[in-house]
Amino acid sequence: MDESVRVMVVDDSASTRTMLREALALEGGIHVVGEAGTGHEAIARVEDLAPDVILMDVRMPDLDGVKAAQAIMAKRPSTRIVALTWSDDPATVRDMLTAGAIGYVVKGGSIEELYSAIRHASSGEPELDQKVLPAAMEDLRRLLDEERGRREQIERLARSRAEFVQILSHELRTPLTVISGALQMLRRTAVDSDEGQLVESAIRRVAELEFLVEGLELVASGPSLDGGAAHPRPAIITASERIGIHPDTAGVLDEAWTGVSHRYLSRVAFELLSNAARHGAPPIEVRTSRRDDRAGLTVCDGGGWAPAATDFSAFFQEDMSSTRDRSGFGLGLFLAARLCQACQGDLSIRVEGGVTVAEATFRLH
Repeated sequence: MDESVRVMVVDDSASTRTMLREALALEGGIHVVGEAGTGHEAIARVEDLAPDVILMDVRMPDLDGVKAAQAIMAKRPSTRIVALTWSDDPATVRDMLTAGAIGYVVKGGSIEELYSAIRHASSGEPELDQKVLPAAMEDLRRLLDEERGRREQIERLARSRAEFVQILSHELRTPLTVISGALQMLRRTAVDSDEGQLVESAIRRVAELEFLVEGLELVASGPSLDGGAAHPRPAIITASERIGIHPDTAGVLDEAWTGVSHRYLSRVAFELLSNAARHGAPPIEVRTSRRDDRAGLTVCDGGGWAPAATDFSAFFQEDMSSTRDRSGFGLGLFLAARLCQACQGDLSIRVEGGVTVAEATFRLH
């Protein structure tokens, strides 16, 4: 049984390929199965030659070694790639390693170094030329420092976001409270029915704005708000009563979802039911599910429409002239999606057989 390492040589110089083939033939445990003069040729021949290791030149016209390595690793991930180049530039080393190379050898070294890199690569062991190792380590330290700085910046931004939302909610709540109080007074003194209807409409809008502010506060504050476990049945009942509708069918498990905030679950249930009631069509169905450490809340309606985007960006508005005759979603699905993500879950909306299916998932603890 032939246990030699099957090697393909890739270099744009014919003389270099010949030299490498002859040098590798001197090593009994290595067998050169073929060669390629371009990156495209290497990609085309890798399946037929089935090499264990590819010696890949980095600098080649038409398609360089980095792009060729990426394509080969996507096509045949079991192949090991050893970069062979004159360049010891840290950026080049990083690019080849990122592309999938397991070894890096600088041309001009000893043939024993090349043999060693091939043998180690065939065994799945990485090996860097000593000439590039110090620079590569310095590059790695620099990248780690940059990553640490980015992480600290993200943490500062997260704190700033929470502080911003707290300030914004406070600044909004104060005038909303004043407006609400004034409207309540006008309700008691409204002269005619037209004025009364206007006041009632304004009171409802203020309540909706207050509820929106509450949702923003939930997103900013994090999921550990009430501890314990959420129960889907009362959360759905509360949401239904607030909207003023009841699902046509319901299959809700009578259980506790440990680690899920009741306020988060109630708000997500409200947004999904509200979306189905305002923008969908009957019948509306609600069901819950549980599998391993995941719990799901699904709301279906007969509207047969789902948004084109799945990230539910804030203030997303969809032209529904060809599908539904009512307005877009505003912030509702954005809030629901972010609340699910805060619980290590997700929100998706899809169409199945003409039925709109909105599914929210949460991770249980």
